[in-house]
Amino acid sequence: MKVSLFFILFFVVTLCFGQSHKIQSGVYVWKPSRASTEQVLNGNTTFLEPFQVSVETLKPGENQIPTKESTRYEQLLIIKQGSLTFNWDGTERSLGPGSIVFLIPNEKKGLENRGSTELVFYRLKYTAKTAPDIARGKDNGGSFIVNWDELPFKPTNVGGRRDYFNRPTATTTRFEMHVTTLNEGVPSHAPHEHDEEEIILLMKGNATMTVEGREYPIAPGDFVFAASHDFHGIRNTGKGQCEYFAFQWK
Repeated sequence: MKVSLFFILFFVVTLCFGQSHKIQSGVYVWKPSRASTEQVLNGNTTFLEPFQVSVETLKPGENQIPTKESTRYEQLLIIKQGSLTFNWDGTERSLGPGSIVFLIPNEKKGLENRGSTELVFYRLKYTAKTAPDIARGKDNGGSFIVNWDELPFKPTNVGGRRDYFNRPTATTTRFEMHVTTLNEGVPSHAPHEHDEEEIILLMKGNATMTVEGREYPIAPGDFVFAASHDFHGIRNTGKGQCEYFAFQWK
């Protein structure tokens, strides 16, 4: 039986492009442009398939209406700048920089920029390799918001931290998020590894990230992805304190 060269090439191309790549540990730099949505990460991880990170902008007066497709994913929104008006079960909330919105799958919530400046926020959007457990997500708080202004600051011997949440979700058996404030010239801790995957998002200052023995300088807006059991650590190498988000999940 003869098989055409065209069919073979078509099959190879389809196979290659039909598979998402696995995200590797390392630094991913966000370079601002004029696009309303800029993708920083898009691929698979040990626990999530797919896992996407984007930076999105709403101009004054603009809004986002959720689509049916968006309800397949669990989502975490982090406000970078501006003010987000969020309708929460009939009650509107205004959230500023550092605040978050966490949405389990099948939730439809609209976003609006009623401020006079651009609203910029990060969006983490992902699904698990297994079907989400909606009941587990609802039993552990469901969708929720956290206002930066309401988070207590807890001093530590290297600076301080603000804890957002630590719980199972519909997609993960454990998801933990906090912000670390790190004093000048010190590491948060020695390079270490753990079962959880982790994202570091630098908010303020400059730092050096060690990932699998390599050192990377990072600046505000840069993401660091550490895969499960890859060694990583962070040190403040700038002037004054630095601040960064840390997210872990499994």
